[in-house]
Amino acid sequence: MSSSSSTAAANAAGDDAAAPGEEGIVVAIRMRPLNSRESESRVWKIRQKHIIQCTTKGWPLREQRVHGRTLFTYDKIFGEFNTTRQVYEQTSQGIVDSVANGLNGTIFAYGQTSSGKTYTMQGSGTLEDGATTAGGTGSPGRGENGGIVHMAACDIFAHIEKEPERMFLVRASFIEIYNEEVRDLLVSGDSKDDATLAIREDMRRGTFVNSKETVVTSMDSLLSVLFAGEKNRSVAATGMNERSSRSHTIFKITVESRIKQTKKNGEGDDEDDSDEEEGEDLLRGDANGNNGAVRISTLNLVDLAGSESVRHTGATGDRQKEGGKINQSLLTLSSVIQSLGENATDVNFRDSKLTRILQPSLSGNARMAVICCATPAEMYLEETRSTLQFAERVKLVTTRAQVNEVMDDLSLIEELTHQLKVAEDDVVRLSEENNRSNEMLTNLQNAKDVLEQRVTILASTLEAEQIAVQELEHQLEVAENDVVRLSEENNRLEKERDELT
Repeated sequence: MSSSSSTAAANAAGDDAAAPGEEGIVVAIRMRPLNSRESESRVWKIRQKHIIQCTTKGWPLREQRVHGRTLFTYDKIFGEFNTTRQVYEQTSQGIVDSVANGLNGTIFAYGQTSSGKTYTMQGSGTLEDGATTAGGTGSPGRGENGGIVHMAACDIFAHIEKEPERMFLVRASFIEIYNEEVRDLLVSGDSKDDATLAIREDMRRGTFVNSKETVVTSMDSLLSVLFAGEKNRSVAATGMNERSSRSHTIFKITVESRIKQTKKNGEGDDEDDSDEEEGEDLLRGDANGNNGAVRISTLNLVDLAGSESVRHTGATGDRQKEGGKINQSLLTLSSVIQSLGENATDVNFRDSKLTRILQPSLSGNARMAVICCATPAEMYLEETRSTLQFAERVKLVTTRAQVNEVMDDLSLIEELTHQLKVAEDDVVRLSEENNRSNEMLTNLQNAKDVLEQRVTILASTLEAEQIAVQELEHQLEVAENDVVRLSEENNRLEKERDELT
């Protein structure tokens, strides 16, 4: 691949598979059923697009409802009878389709421990269990009991099958953030010492980690990467959950695609297939003007560890330390979300490994969905309120995803050749305009010379006339003096005459 890249805005208006311009993050609430450890007392109720706090008997609170504390409103709310398939189709499916079309996407589940996040992301039990139960009468990801990761995997390869004119390359990586340490879940055995990863940054790639990537060619091979990584994930039993996630995980699917190569017209028609494959000069792109650029997009499927209260989990020792790290990173995530919602100029992504890794998505170049999982149980009243308030803050954040395109060397040469042709045409056009301008300039210069000559003649004429006027003025002055002198002489003579008489 060449280091040159370009970014083109998505423009499929009205299609869920594309997101032109600015859009808000998809925010959904999923309220799970009560479990065996919880009493039958429910203090949160769903009323259409509202979640309302109530008494343990289901009655409205005596005090007036306060939006953002006892009353919350969302566009998408899922109750205990809604399936993960319904959650996926209404929150995430459009984002997954966008990824196949070149837009970045991020989907994550948020909530306290034992609120249903992992169930939402990976279905019943482990990821492998989720794939089994998701199958139903069809393949994994088609049924009702799988998780969002299975359904996303299914839809990505279903989309690939619908675009035979493009070539696709799909890669997968799987990391976890445990005690503020980034680990590669696809590294196992003797290589585990190399599993700890550093977060890196550069001008071209932005923020990234050099985790192991595996090329996958089908939904089954993609899920097998998930299964392998999950076996290395940090989990433990707590007072709230027999299999509590002790780390945040990010399963990243990278999708690359380009228009298939097509032969030049008239070449290789009489040669056999092997000769064509070995010696044919192939073109990138197609007859519709596509430049053959490679579209590269990523889908981040994030399963966050749940926020924890020691009074509920009974955690001590390592479990308590893990819970503290989890709570701190989630607090940082909440702070970052609040800053983004307020359009703050200084956002502290570096305060947590989680927010640093998610910075490219949170900064705007991704379509996003946040599924906030909660329980209506009285014993977790404040934890659920905190989750709902987090969702309120997420609603204020907007993103502007763009199609990411990268040129390979041949496509780049073709693109630059096209740009050179356009530049040459511009030079010819500007040269012609310059010639016309030069001709106009010459005419203007000639006109200027003629005007200058006329000005010189007029100036000479004016000078002669000024001299003539000065002479006339002198003659007038002399005449006026003669008149005065004669008048005085006449008066003298008349006086003498009067004296004689």
